[in-house]
Amino acid sequence: MESNIYDIVGLIRDIAFIVCLPLICIFLILTIRKTNRLLSSLAKNSENMENITDTITGAFSGSSGFFGGFIKLVSLVGGIRRTKHGKGDD
Repeated sequence: MESNIYDIVGLIRDIAFIVCLPLICIFLILTIRKTNRLLSSLAKNSENMENITDTITGAFSGSSGFFGGFIKLVSLVGGIRRTKHGKGDD
């Protein structure tokens, strides 16, 4: 009688193992795919942020130095337009 109980418990354990192993593998594969999508999205966002910062720093860098960049920043934030006078302008 005791060996019959051990056989039944062993059979149930084997069936549970056979059912759970593929489910765990599927869950792992889906998790890896979602993680890869998230990482690729983060890579795109970081590339976009890099392009934005390059554009901003490119607008403020030039021959005018730090003070000129600061004036450009203040005028950008304040909405003030600077007029540049050329040789023939009064």
